[in-house]
Order: sequence, then C-alpha cells, then structure tokens
Amino acid sequence: MQAKVRDHVVRISHMAPGESGVILEVGLDPGTDRRMNEEGVRRLQELGFVPGERITVVRRGFPSGDPLAVRVGTSLFALRRVEASAIKVARG
Repeated sequence: MQAKVRDHVVRISHMAPGESGVILEVGLDPGTDRRMNEEGVRRLQELGFVPGERITVVRRGFPSGDPLAVRVGTSLFALRRVEASAIKVARG
C-alpha cells in the first residue's frame, strides 16, 4: 500500500487546474526550489497549508503557469511555483 500512495504523491507546482488532493508534507527537501526557505515554509503553514488539509488547484497563470490559484478549505490563495514546490500532496 505504501508504494501505491507514493506513486500518487506530487508537488502542487506539478498539478494541473482541477486536480485535488490531501497535503502530506510542507517542508524543504532536495526537490524543493532552492529559492524557498524555512521562513517561507512557516508562512505556508500559518496560512493553513498543513498535512491532512484538502487542496484544489483552481487555475494557473498565463503564459508561464505562475502564480497558481489554490483552494484550501474555503480560502483561495495565489502561490508562486517556488512556494508550491514545498508542498507534497497525495492526489485524489
């Protein structure tokens, strides 16, 4: 079962509009954009991007895909791809 969950784990920065999932982790790791830092992670957590929360990517900016409009609960946030790279989600 663990391998099956891992196959569906993606960063919000790689999700398309309309995709949704549950946040698994918010933090820094080798796959996080190097411009992101601990302060940025803390800010995301304070905004409600915490494990267990359901998210939906509503829209991506044109033409570069930046920023992303992301719904968490009843709130809608605009995230840069740099910030979105710090959030891992289980799709579905």
